[in-house]
Amino acid sequence: MHKFRFVSNHPMLYPVAGFLILITVGTVLLLMPFSSHNGLALFDALFMAASASCVNGLSVISVGQDLTRPGQIILMCLMEIGGTGIMALSTTIMLLMHSKMNFGQQSVLISSYSSENFSSGYIIKQVIKVTVIVELLGAVILFTQLKNLPFGERIFNSVFHSISAFCNAGFSLMDNSMIDFYNNPVVNIALVFLIICGGFGFLSISELISKRKNGSRTRGLTLHTRLVCIMVPLLIGFGTLAFLGMEWHGQLKDLQFSDKILVSLFQSVTSRSAGLNTTDFSALGASTLFLIIILMFIGANPGGCGGGIKTTTAAIIGLLGFNRFLGRQKTQVFNRTIPEVTVDRAMRIFLLSIIVIVLGCVLLLIFETGNLQGKASQASFLSVLFETVSAFSTCGLSMGITPDLSSISKVVVSVIMFVGRLGPLVLVQAVISSPKSGAYYSEENIMVG
Repeated sequence: MHKFRFVSNHPMLYPVAGFLILITVGTVLLLMPFSSHNGLALFDALFMAASASCVNGLSVISVGQDLTRPGQIILMCLMEIGGTGIMALSTTIMLLMHSKMNFGQQSVLISSYSSENFSSGYIIKQVIKVTVIVELLGAVILFTQLKNLPFGERIFNSVFHSISAFCNAGFSLMDNSMIDFYNNPVVNIALVFLIICGGFGFLSISELISKRKNGSRTRGLTLHTRLVCIMVPLLIGFGTLAFLGMEWHGQLKDLQFSDKILVSLFQSVTSRSAGLNTTDFSALGASTLFLIIILMFIGANPGGCGGGIKTTTAAIIGLLGFNRFLGRQKTQVFNRTIPEVTVDRAMRIFLLSIIVIVLGCVLLLIFETGNLQGKASQASFLSVLFETVSAFSTCGLSMGITPDLSSISKVVVSVIMFVGRLGPLVLVQAVISSPKSGAYYSEENIMVG
């Protein structure tokens, strides 16, 4: 039998340690008197720091009312650092200090943003370039629409919501998120653009821009980017049509047709990890909420700011089933064979994610519904499951139970957010060493089906 042991110098420990430090620093800063009007409890500060650092968006307080301007700036900085990646930040500092990274550190950074063998310097430049350009553009567009605010508030609100949308964080300075702008096409399209860019993956965007500049055809794209370019519009289109159909006589019944399309599109996009909303999720039907749970679980693209198991992971699992159904031994798509190690990684991510969500949901049900019986307890199941998947996928959407969570439940949700941001597979690899290849036990068949 192979034994697993703790590895103190494993390269995967760098992002784990980085996010733990960021959350700790954020918690301390939010506990300071200048960060809030009436002071925050320890567990509330921890929850908010974890939510912002993990670009989640779940909130136990009112960001616009309870936090002071310095507190809101701290939250915004945590979103930006967590969104663009603590690994990118630490590597930038190392490059500026002319430090040399070892091979393990380079491989962690590269695998976090792309499947291709780009240099760390190239990755950092693309991260900074894309982030600055898109967020500035988004802030300018939002600034033109927030005409009811004083000039200073208008600037800060524009920048805050642009960063929140691009980082797929989901925090808003407005108590009802973006519901007041449900019928404003400029705000909706701007936020959709920011969310998609932030969750698309830095290097996939860079590759598309590079191909366009060079006049290359899309068939020259890497398999990773081609899958991403298919999955994103497919999920957005499916989510929009499904939401529109399920809520046509529900939340959308009193809206004009154009507004119905706009609300459905926005919810489809934001459900995959962004957290901002233009409708009341607590009033949605059970079938719609289940659809959103599926979209949240899939999440955004690898290398982006969003969470979930990632679109490519879902694509690989789907392709695995499709190829096995056709009797193929290998997972194939676009005249390419996906390596078995990649398929294995996708399956492990999927299974570990399910385990985390199940365990988290069970714990929250115990702590939040332990004193309820019968139908009262059963009615809370969907809202707890929704909250758990939202926390794991770093989405930030909620059916309204977040502010009422107990202290122990806030800790549980914070842990789920942390695991979801890094990915369960990253955490497992960070604390154990891979078993070395060796002899195997003899095979014995099992009847299935």
